[in-house]
Amino acid sequence: MAWEEVTVSSTKGVWHKIWPSNENYDSNCDNLDMLIKEISEIAEEVGLDNVDPMDITEVLESHSQPLSNEELYDLAQQLIEQR
Repeated sequence: MAWEEVTVSSTKGVWHKIWPSNENYDSNCDNLDMLIKEISEIAEEVGLDNVDPMDITEVLESHSQPLSNEELYDLAQQLIEQR
C-alpha cells in the first residue's frame, strides 16, 4: 500500500543517489529498446550471462497487466505459508 503513495517524480528524483555510476540516466526513459539494452548490460555486469532480451521484454510487459484472481490467491497462500 505504501508504494501507491510514492509519486513518479519522487522515484525518478532518487535514481542519481541509488545508481550514481549511471551518468546517462534519462528520467524520460520511454524507449523500450534502450531500457532492455541497459537491463541486459546490468545483468552481464552482475554475472548473469544467459539473460535473453525476450525474457526481459516479457517481464516488463507483465508488470503492465493486472494480476488475475488466481494469481492473487496464490500470492496470498504463499504469504500465509511464510508465516
